[in-house]
Amino acid sequence: MTNRITTLDEFEEEYAKGIGQSLPVRGGKEASLDNIRRFGDGVGDYNPLWRDPDYAAQSKYRSITAPPMFIYGASLGIGAAINGTIDGQRLSSANFPMNYAGGVINFHRPIWLGDRIYAEEKVLDVSRKHSERIGDFLICSAEVSYFNHRQELVATKRTNMARYKNLGGGKTIEYDRETKTNIVEESPDPLVFERQRQGNTKQNWELIQEGNEIPYLSKGTYTVTELFLFTHGVVGTGRSPRAALDAEESKDLGGGGRYDKKHAVERRNMPGQFDWGPQRVCWLCQIATDWAGDNATVQKMDTRVRHPNIVGDTNTVYGKISKKYRNNEDTLVDLDVWNENQAGLTTALSTVTLKL
Repeated sequence: MTNRITTLDEFEEEYAKGIGQSLPVRGGKEASLDNIRRFGDGVGDYNPLWRDPDYAAQSKYRSITAPPMFIYGASLGIGAAINGTIDGQRLSSANFPMNYAGGVINFHRPIWLGDRIYAEEKVLDVSRKHSERIGDFLICSAEVSYFNHRQELVATKRTNMARYKNLGGGKTIEYDRETKTNIVEESPDPLVFERQRQGNTKQNWELIQEGNEIPYLSKGTYTVTELFLFTHGVVGTGRSPRAALDAEESKDLGGGGRYDKKHAVERRNMPGQFDWGPQRVCWLCQIATDWAGDNATVQKMDTRVRHPNIVGDTNTVYGKISKKYRNNEDTLVDLDVWNENQAGLTTALSTVTLKL
């Protein structure tokens, strides 16, 4: 039987052995119209630029392109940051849960309709930190290169995952969920259809003022359906072999065990069914593209995911213009964007750089 890793020190030592090594290429997902629309279903982004061929034909690309975060549809790019090169059979969430902590994404070119997107991951680094909530933990980092079937580089990403010792005894990560704002619980479904966007009207550079707020993005109250749509439309779903179910002591590992409340509490230290952190990263990108309009392109996202998002939490994404500047002939804007729950707690945040 494979020797299980049971201490954080041992995990850190074994993870460090993989630094500099690459994992096999993953992905190969086609940016078909169906897959792009399914991605939009998963993140709640019904921008016609990604969905309506007639509308997209009037854009600068003259065709459907995939949203920037479609790279997650090919691969979340978290494998090397979760395990490095460690044999997965040596690890168990009974010992070491993991949480997505964010990272930096640089976007290099559009994803065209029909492109196939692949991902190559390389183990970068591991560092130890401390938190009052979970004690000592490790930030495991990996570099992900996304490229298309023409071998053109589409995006690069630094992924950070937090690994920590299971809190045990049914203890869960504490964070503020008490309703302290005027945000009311509501279904996310109608909000998807009611969303207003900049569209094909170009932002007026002269009217953009640093410090100004941008229109907020209501995501409603997080539901199991929202979790399912992201799992199905972005990550992909499948069935679990008996060995995996037995190892994780779960009857349902769909969504990485996110649907199984008992597993979520005991193995992931979450207070209930919980989201994929990258789902909120997609929301942070969406508020930026909605504001910037069809003629803009996302250049970079520098993102941190700080707290969980549990089924029943109500989410709103806010943003403001932090900087406008020129780089040669390019006009650039940095937006500070963040997701808040019903307590007004910032659970994820990013600085998004846009070329207008």
